[in-house]
Amino acid sequence: MSFLSEEQPDPFFIEGYITGLGLTPQTVLPSVWIPHLFAEKVPEDELELKAIMAFYNLCMDKIIQGVFSLPEECNLTQSHLKNALLNGMPLPSYCSGMLCSLSFIEQADLTSEQYNQLKALQTVLEGFQGYLNAFRAFPSNEQDFTTELIAAYQSLEPCISKTAYELRFSEQCISQADEVSSLSGFDRKQIENHLNEILSKNNASTLKFIDELISVLERELITTHFIEQYGSELENLSEIQPYLILKARKAQIHFNLEHYDIAQKELEELLNLAPNDYYENRYQLYNCYIKQGNWHCLTTLLNKYKSNLYSENKLMDSATILLNEYAQHGSNPKTNALKEKVKGLFPDIVSISGSSVEEKSDCVNEYINKGGLTAWCSVEGSLFWLKSRY
Repeated sequence: MSFLSEEQPDPFFIEGYITGLGLTPQTVLPSVWIPHLFAEKVPEDELELKAIMAFYNLCMDKIIQGVFSLPEECNLTQSHLKNALLNGMPLPSYCSGMLCSLSFIEQADLTSEQYNQLKALQTVLEGFQGYLNAFRAFPSNEQDFTTELIAAYQSLEPCISKTAYELRFSEQCISQADEVSSLSGFDRKQIENHLNEILSKNNASTLKFIDELISVLERELITTHFIEQYGSELENLSEIQPYLILKARKAQIHFNLEHYDIAQKELEELLNLAPNDYYENRYQLYNCYIKQGNWHCLTTLLNKYKSNLYSENKLMDSATILLNEYAQHGSNPKTNALKEKVKGLFPDIVSISGSSVEEKSDCVNEYINKGGLTAWCSVEGSLFWLKSRY
């Protein structure tokens, strides 16, 4: 974790804290745990925050896959017991961090089995916060203390893994989740309508909400391992569709807020995940490139989808090809001939500006919604040229 500054918490404390988040039955949102972890020293740099989230996702993947292990630096041996348990050493820091994040768990909501398992883990973690703590947590005569302590350390990894299973992945956890969704007071339609109302707004609050929904999905399902496991089949899975829709909506809001570089990055990631582009995210990406004058990337992307069976019949593809040619070559016999061809195929393209929504066709309104009008307005003289006869 080289992104951390000297003023921020110990890296082993952070690793223990983030791993502990993987044990909580309910997802703790980044907007909650990041300020809780870093207090007044929350990283403000975007690259630092992305590095933290990447490390978080890595830890969640390990918990979900059941391949969790303690950091090598936390190793405990008979010959270095006292030194290894000094304040600030890796093992005590790691255990303190995990104990801190486990405080998010609502113990009143746990079953007796879950509660007992959580308490067993907390006892072991508290014991490794320091040498004196170990004496209190693992009482024995002085002769057997070392043996007892090493045995407790060897049980730590299995204890963490068992706690993750009991609190998150056991059959009882799954059945409890099913019960919640079948309760009479659980109105799925009402919740969906409420979500749609929130997601329809273009503002920073909606972006924050979408980011948190994406974080939950990335923690619970769309992990790095999940993406690697399904590879080219990914975009055909029903499980990933909500994730793709949220990412696309996030990109659209950034575009509407004129954050074209961020929207571009989101859309490029989407097309890498779902290259067949069933949701037609390339059209918004076309317009990101146009707004930024990135004609090389635009031409490359247009060529990539040139063989798409539906591409040549789409107003959005044809309009983009036309604008790309005009932006790079201006008005000349070739671009004028292309313009007349496009207008012949799609006569309503000239209504892209100056008409009410009701007067425009669905195709034109869809194009505008994907940023088409914004793109044309950014190329000087293009709208006048589009409407002219020559």
